[in-house]
Amino acid sequence: MSYTQFAVGLRRFLNQPTKVAMCCLVVLSVSIVLNGNLFRLWGLHRDFDRINAEIQQTRENISNLSGQLRQAKDPAFIERQARDKLDLAGEHDLVFVFPEQ
Repeated sequence: MSYTQFAVGLRRFLNQPTKVAMCCLVVLSVSIVLNGNLFRLWGLHRDFDRINAEIQQTRENISNLSGQLRQAKDPAFIERQARDKLDLAGEHDLVFVFPEQ
């Protein structure tokens, strides 16, 4: 094939915009896949989903801990915990002491 035949064939190809656009899309797609950008983009999308799930979990934990903190500031809760965990009695409570045998 001579240079003039090649030039004529190339000119015919370039005069068909749909074929040129398809060729450009194929070259672009192959370039993206071979370059690794597509895989990196997929990895970033996966990381984004994982981080959003962690953020949601952290927000739920913060909400739960805020509720517990609010409850712990209540004097009735503190008194109840002291009675239950430390075996303390209130000021007007009746306490029975049984001797050990």
